[in-house]
Amino acid sequence: MRLQTHEDAYGRNIYDTFVHQKGGYDIVEREDGHFSLNGDSDAYTEPFDQWESIQQKAVESVKGRVLDVGCGGGKHAFHLQNKGFDVVAMDNSPLALEVCKRRGIQQTWLGSVEDLNSEVGIFDTILMFGNNFGLLENFDKAHQFFHRAHQFTSDKALILAETLDPYGIAFDNEDDRVYQQENRARGRMTGQVRVRIRYRKYATPWADYLFVSLAEMEDILKGTGWKIQQCLKEPKYDQYIAFIIKD
Repeated sequence: MRLQTHEDAYGRNIYDTFVHQKGGYDIVEREDGHFSLNGDSDAYTEPFDQWESIQQKAVESVKGRVLDVGCGGGKHAFHLQNKGFDVVAMDNSPLALEVCKRRGIQQTWLGSVEDLNSEVGIFDTILMFGNNFGLLENFDKAHQFFHRAHQFTSDKALILAETLDPYGIAFDNEDDRVYQQENRARGRMTGQVRVRIRYRKYATPWADYLFVSLAEMEDILKGTGWKIQQCLKEPKYDQYIAFIIKD
């Protein structure tokens, strides 16, 4: 799914900040009426020394041709390209990719994770930083993605998938606990949230976003030909990056 102009909320925020120096915060609106701020728009373009520590460590394992899924303003793709990697910056936001191009990122690809197939070529590393494991939306789509990922990854491919544990401190509040309980009652995963992003008059379509525990990620991977090799954890927020390799 490629965002239309009136839907490109976070892309417009990134673009306003980079081009006009007047962006702000994304607002995350959840289906139950809960609102939260998604971090200021500078976070999409920040340099390496401002990244989360687990991202700084995990990026040391990047190899070969790289796909940056949900690249935003291209902070990871830009860094890796400058390190000499062959990087494709991917997003469903046309304006986010316009910022990537203006920053000098040479290869961009407009689309969503559901659009990925062998036509994009073969990758040795797939980045899903910034909690972008969540773009897989739900158990079934995530399971299907890893099956499909064999088509566009090399034999020794590495997927670096970042997420938050939905049972951790980041969700330890009344609103989230009630929402998670309702999720389970509806047969949804605990960390499956239905949200849209808002900025000024722009709003993305409603979509699911998925947070999983390490055990839940392992369940998703069963039977896909992928497994978790190791993970880096940020205990303060119960955030982690899983290193996922082929069986």
